[in-house]
Amino acid sequence: MTDFSTTDWMSQDTFDGLPPDAMSFLETCLQERHFQQGEHLIHQGDIGEEMFVITSGHALVMTEDAEGQRHVIARTGPGDVLGEMALLAREPRTADAIAQEPLVAQVLPASTFHTLIESYPEFSQFLTRLVATRVGGSDRDVLVGRDMDGFRIIRRLGRGGMAVVYEAAGPDGQKVALKMMSHRLVCDERSRAAFQREANIIETFDHPNIVNMLGRFAMFYTFFIIVEYIDGKSLYELIRDSGPLPSASVRKILGQLVQGLGYAHDSEIIHSDIKPGNVMITRDGQIKLMDFGLAKPTNATSTDDRVLVGTPGYMAAELFTAGEPSPASDLFAMGCLAVELLDGARLFGQTTASDFVVAVKCWEGWNPSSLGLQIDDELAEVITSWLAPAPADRETNFERIAGWADPVEWPEEIEILDPGDLADSEATRIFDDGEDTASEG
Repeated sequence: MTDFSTTDWMSQDTFDGLPPDAMSFLETCLQERHFQQGEHLIHQGDIGEEMFVITSGHALVMTEDAEGQRHVIARTGPGDVLGEMALLAREPRTADAIAQEPLVAQVLPASTFHTLIESYPEFSQFLTRLVATRVGGSDRDVLVGRDMDGFRIIRRLGRGGMAVVYEAAGPDGQKVALKMMSHRLVCDERSRAAFQREANIIETFDHPNIVNMLGRFAMFYTFFIIVEYIDGKSLYELIRDSGPLPSASVRKILGQLVQGLGYAHDSEIIHSDIKPGNVMITRDGQIKLMDFGLAKPTNATSTDDRVLVGTPGYMAAELFTAGEPSPASDLFAMGCLAVELLDGARLFGQTTASDFVVAVKCWEGWNPSSLGLQIDDELAEVITSWLAPAPADRETNFERIAGWADPVEWPEEIEILDPGDLADSEATRIFDDGEDTASEG
């Protein structure tokens, strides 16, 4: 089998985008190494000290489970990179890599690896692209089973545009949720700032109807937020599985939810993304408002007037006419959520963001008779007010509605699914040119 020379290999796409000086430095640091068939490149359990780029031959990546059973998880070949995950996490290797045939690899020592990371932003961008293919994948997630800052990752709960969320166990066995910023956004300054802003906001909160933050840390060249693990499901999943809810249950949900939202508003924070997927219900019927990824202080002004954030279907009309997010725009989203709970379908059912913008700009208000079912006058009055076209006409009524709060009963036979909406799967950024791109995971 013909070996690639270092120069020939460098012409491939593996490190595409590195500047010439970084490429030159990398080339001088790579060490060519030959492996015989059956020889280990990497041993499971060893501390990672090297990264390998295969230039010829193939290797099997295998793991051994607690029962001693061996499992092949990947077959790698020329151009593939091995070992970068252990270098990033500074943790033991989680798999073996064994040459299937005579194999040649370019080997990068850990010291050089970290020098490149710190000295060349382009190398970080290459790395984030590479890690994005390893983490949060649809088949196997390489972080499952790893220890991250003392937390053992058990399984992935959800994945979105900005974050991947894992169930993890702490040193004392306590279940937590780890929200990890997507590696593809780590090099984006605005995304990093938004992720840290969310952590700063919920770190100050202490309310039973808002998800509780337990800490944060930076590791693996990204950022993590530790939050309480919620044993339940989102309201989105509840509606999907059981259909419309009785008005008595809706009152109980809204009663709890306004207590959490009122606390946030009193703390001068606008949520900006209230929807069923961002509200959890626990097994004992407690409501938790979560995902403050798009939240902002009430006195903040937009730093980029081209960008509007939120989820189409729950955004008030004024947000599309140069209006800033406000407590009143949160109320409009609350009205949309309330109708969806009662009706089992979105109030604005448009399938594209542009159609929704047209519909909400023409919105003239909500009529309770459109539900096709009877609800009490007090509930109808509250929802009608929240869905008023003009922000000034939306009444908070939080003190009165808080009196509706009570644990919510829901059918025990409905299976509790993984709370994947932790990862913000529905939120969207909408640009003035009409382009929609997934944003909040």
